[in-house]
Amino acid sequence: MKIGDETNFPYAILSHAWGPEEVLFHEIQGDRAAIQGKAGWEKTVRFCKAALENGYTYAWIDTCCIDKRISADLSEAINSMYRYYYNSALCIIYLEDVHSYNKEADNSRKAITREELLARIRTTRWLTRGWTLQELIAPSRRSYFASDWSEIEDGDDLLDTIAESAGISRRLLEDRDLLHRVCVGERMKWASNRQTTREEDIAYCLAGIFDVSIPVLYGEGGRNAFRRLQLEIMRMSFDMTIFAWRGDYESSGLLARSPADFRDVPPLALGPLEMVAPYSMTNTGLTICLGLGFQSRAGEQKIGRQASGEQLNVAELPAALLCEVQILGQWKVPLVYLEPVTDVNLFINGQRRKAYRRVRCAEWLTLSYEQLKDYTYDDIIVLEDENYDFICRARERHKWQLQRGLSSNDSSRI
Repeated sequence: MKIGDETNFPYAILSHAWGPEEVLFHEIQGDRAAIQGKAGWEKTVRFCKAALENGYTYAWIDTCCIDKRISADLSEAINSMYRYYYNSALCIIYLEDVHSYNKEADNSRKAITREELLARIRTTRWLTRGWTLQELIAPSRRSYFASDWSEIEDGDDLLDTIAESAGISRRLLEDRDLLHRVCVGERMKWASNRQTTREEDIAYCLAGIFDVSIPVLYGEGGRNAFRRLQLEIMRMSFDMTIFAWRGDYESSGLLARSPADFRDVPPLALGPLEMVAPYSMTNTGLTICLGLGFQSRAGEQKIGRQASGEQLNVAELPAALLCEVQILGQWKVPLVYLEPVTDVNLFINGQRRKAYRRVRCAEWLTLSYEQLKDYTYDDIIVLEDENYDFICRARERHKWQLQRGLSSNDSSRI
């Protein structure tokens, strides 16, 4: 039986960190005697038992309820996963590496204190996996189980431990419908320390959190998958916190390379709506309207990995993002460094646009709104890596022609 938005029966759903011996869809359909020795079999049985004990006759588990051999079924499940957990009546969270006891020398078990148990929960592998992020946020009701399938007593201290360890507001865990109020950059930050077995999954596992759908293309690479996720988010939102990341790159476009680029970012929020303009990705780069300055100004606060006393390169411009960052308790505007790309003319809708690249990507400036009023807003193009590489190849080709004194008609095509 399939579950979906039209499901009208209550069901329990399992959240867990995958292990090496999970029971898969095609195995559960065949000779079950052949799989009862797998570690995942006991997990499946104990989960179903826990669901029944909580009054649910239907249960769903991602290991054996998705036929991953069929790409259409896999893609549908991945893009529906957030809703599967959102629509569940109970999410049973199994923490396989959290033991509720200490093993004594005589193999007996000694109960541990609540404080010891919470300390173990803080370091559980479940909190480090990409897929379990949406499995934590989406359900309306959660029950946690230790390694021996003993239920972990609920309480404010447990909720605080989970929220703090996950870097998520407790209010959101109490009211999942507050998710839409959290800006894009903050949601990205939740995933910045999480890992997935397949590199593309670090993007796919976030689709539901941003309420978007993207095709599942295993083999495209994590960076390409994350780029497509960002493009889909941009298509649905003008939230510029998506550009408020820091990474150790000499130059880049405005798109991040992975959620890890948001790891050390201070608290982010949406900016005022006084200067909102659409932005979009084209085949020449990202067209966007940003406030541009021309030199480092008094009152600007530099944050990030920057040497003391370092000056702004004359070719670099600070560009204000239309969002806010909290620094020392004050909300300010973050500015990134842009460097002009010379010898190129780009036109959008008949209008010439200057081209830029983001540079010194590990650093920011911050500015108050009072200081920002002197900045000039301009429609520009920020080149992504593939756009910049294309321009560099074209520039090099024509530079070679000029050096040889050849016209484009005389030279061989490259």
